[in-house]
Amino acid sequence: MLFLANLSSLTTSSDSCATCAAIRCLIAYAEGLEDSHIEVAATEGTIVLSGIASSDEARAQALDIAGEYAGIRIINNIVIRADRGS
Repeated sequence: MLFLANLSSLTTSSDSCATCAAIRCLIAYAEGLEDSHIEVAATEGTIVLSGIASSDEARAQALDIAGEYAGIRIINNIVIRADRGS
């Protein structure tokens, strides 16, 4: 079982790296996000999510995970994958 501390603010570069790594891990192992490819970065006290989600629900789930863990401003640049069969 993975226990991660909730950080209310990012104060150092190492905090930013640790927060990004933790959020990446949580997103990577989250049920329902297997088909999504989401990147996590930190800049100026803000978490930035980018990449491709398999659905609007997956996009929202990634945002929820980041928000619950980091507790700071989140910029969500995740796009929804268009179905190629349409």
